[in-house]
Amino acid sequence: MAAGATAGTWVLVLSLWGAVVGGQNITARIGEPLVLNCKGAPKKPPQQLEWKLNTGRTEAWKILSPQGSPWDSVARVLPNGSLLLPAIGIQDEGTFRCRATNRHGKETKSNYRVRVYQIPGKPEILDPASELMAGVPNKVGTCVSEGSYPEGTLSWHLDGKPLIPDGKGVSVKEQIRRNPETGLFTLQSELMVTPAQGGNAHPTFSCSFSPGIPRRRALNTAPIQPIVWEPVPLEEVRLVVEPEGGAVVRGGTVTLTCEAPAQPPPQIHWVKDGMPLPLPPSPILLLPEVGPQDQGTYSCVATHPSHGSQESPAVSISITGKTISQIPETLAILPHPQCTRTQVSAPPKSCQENSPASLL
Repeated sequence: MAAGATAGTWVLVLSLWGAVVGGQNITARIGEPLVLNCKGAPKKPPQQLEWKLNTGRTEAWKILSPQGSPWDSVARVLPNGSLLLPAIGIQDEGTFRCRATNRHGKETKSNYRVRVYQIPGKPEILDPASELMAGVPNKVGTCVSEGSYPEGTLSWHLDGKPLIPDGKGVSVKEQIRRNPETGLFTLQSELMVTPAQGGNAHPTFSCSFSPGIPRRRALNTAPIQPIVWEPVPLEEVRLVVEPEGGAVVRGGTVTLTCEAPAQPPPQIHWVKDGMPLPLPPSPILLLPEVGPQDQGTYSCVATHPSHGSQESPAVSISITGKTISQIPETLAILPHPQCTRTQVSAPPKSCQENSPASLL
């Protein structure tokens, strides 16, 4: 009984719609012409046919016929009864129907569901990392794809295999923006990884864009291959003072050097009398023209991304002997000697972060 009821329902639908020919999904590229055939229509006038459109441009069904006027530059009926859209756009997505009656009085209906697409250019990896540190989170780069519709997806690959974010060793931060004028999408995907210690020292990363429509190939970025460094444990932090002992005549100069060998180099901050000094990170603290306010105990704190913070033993700075000058006290930061030494390769990234600064 149920089967019979179902069959009756389908018969009712067919009787209402008539014979539907050419009912199909159509995918067209944005900006290109699209021609939809009206099945069963006579090839030459006179013709009895009618097109009905329900798209993003219409609030209700739009009706076009061979006898009527074209719909601006959007669509028009051709002499053979087909419908021409000269340059299809995002607003043309929707349903298109044609009802035609031949010279023998037979009515035929065609039904189309139209979607549009736009394939962007190849994605790129912006700010690619050249070095990664094992055991700590690292930013690999930001994959960007511009000008897609529908938006599609970005995915990362490691050594040719999909890289699945797990929120721990692998995390991805995604962003999707849509151009209000063109309606096209820009996708961004920032990859953070924590390489395992003792793992592959030369991993290969790549990113791919997959269109949001079927049967379209993914677009791949050029691969990048950063070097993975193994961290060197943070050894005991030492503070060296010049002149030795920390006693200086008034107006003299004191140089404090914080020695904290580790890889990557730790950030060095300075403490005076138990209070942090408002200075940028640097392994060397210079006190020129020492005055009474410079006296006190100094220490340095080395902060390593994988080994935490470690503070050096404190040293005392005191004024002794006669005055050299009465110039007001200043503090200055000098770069670490490693950052100024002539090297074949570029200086470490930490040297760029610990660039010379002064508090005058």
